[in-house]
Amino acid sequence: MARPFRAKLVERLCELIEEQQAGKKISVPPAGEQLWYWFRELDTQRQGNGYGLNALGFREIKAWADLREIKLLPWQLDGLIALDLKRRAVAATSKDDKPKEEVSIRPLTSRLFDALFPGRT
Repeated sequence: MARPFRAKLVERLCELIEEQQAGKKISVPPAGEQLWYWFRELDTQRQGNGYGLNALGFREIKAWADLREIKLLPWQLDGLIALDLKRRAVAATSKDDKPKEEVSIRPLTSRLFDALFPGRT
């Protein structure tokens, strides 16, 4: 009986990530407040690699849980991982990304290179 509730709770929390990204006001279900708070805390410490967000790895989650003296239950760990997957998916498809402007349609030839960077042969 508890498993479907937990799964629906995590699913709802994942939806909140999309709603938050869209700029909507969110309301965290009371049963999910602790997991949401934990995830947000972990998310603020996330590393990036220049191409996007890095995953919250098991090492980072364990180190955080040890620092906070938290013993995560399996469903809570699964929930953190699900929230992390959703967060990275939403960030990767963010509509805030502007299309890249085309600098030039002219192909880069050796003549053009020499004109742009004289004396670099």
